[in-house]
Amino acid sequence: MAKKRQALKNVHQASWLFGHPVLRSAGVSQAYWAKSQVSPYPQKGGGWSACLYGGVQTGANYAALFIPVNEMPVNVFEEAQWSYYMTGTETMGVNIVIWVHDAEDFDKRAEITQRGNVAGLEKAAGWNAHEFDQTADQMFFYGENTTGTALTAGTLYTWDEFQADALFKDWVIYRISFEYGWEASGTFDQVWLAEVKLNEVPIPLFPRPEDLDAPIYQYHTGAAALATTLSPKTPFKLMAIELHLNTAATQQTFTATIDAGRVASVYDTLLVSEALAGVTDLVKTWDGGLPCLEDDEIDCAWTNTDTKTYGLTYIFKVQP
Repeated sequence: MAKKRQALKNVHQASWLFGHPVLRSAGVSQAYWAKSQVSPYPQKGGGWSACLYGGVQTGANYAALFIPVNEMPVNVFEEAQWSYYMTGTETMGVNIVIWVHDAEDFDKRAEITQRGNVAGLEKAAGWNAHEFDQTADQMFFYGENTTGTALTAGTLYTWDEFQADALFKDWVIYRISFEYGWEASGTFDQVWLAEVKLNEVPIPLFPRPEDLDAPIYQYHTGAAALATTLSPKTPFKLMAIELHLNTAATQQTFTATIDAGRVASVYDTLLVSEALAGVTDLVKTWDGGLPCLEDDEIDCAWTNTDTKTYGLTYIFKVQP
């Protein structure tokens, strides 16, 4: 029989326990770093927050903050706290996911997820703070090669039950994530995740320079009047606006305007005014990006009286 790896000892001797957070998203959801400068966003955190934008939900869209973990034994993890600002009240909050595997066999893994709509997980507009309760029936798992567990995939259990399980009690944690999305329908507005603490260790939330290089895409779709807003709440550069219609329009004018947040409306500036008669695709770009302040918003409008189905994409970059 192979000697069991002493994961706890290795963790104490390692140079790190929690790695630098990274942002991930899928589908129409997006995740980006936001420099918190406009009230009430700087009330918590260290100056940067992770903005998680869920967008239109179809059951597979999510935005997340991933935190690498250096093989922490399952039975050692007991505490987590996090705070986040929600634009509006939603059906789900920002939930924790604990990713585990067998330290001796990486073919065996599972993700243990806090259900996003579980009672006690805050999901109201404004600031929310959550303290992980390992005694509440709120965690379910799915995984690969989990033969030997006494737990049933998809069923809610307490974290205590995972720690006591015949299989999972000997596994280790390789990642902890905070996720927003996975709803079957509806639209999830932006959430700013500002503070995270794991086992009493505060996790610094800030981007690395390379994290700000990639463009960010925000998607909107509909078949009625178009009235959309890009509001990153952080300094940004508008790179492009793309509009696609299912069939050519026959009327009306599409507009895009900078809503100057910190000054009077007299500073609002019309960026685009385009008659859409005969148009299926409209693309507007700004070479090098159009600099915008953290409280600037980009408003797009089109009356769409002939009810074309549209897809509108904002493309922007966060500024340091």
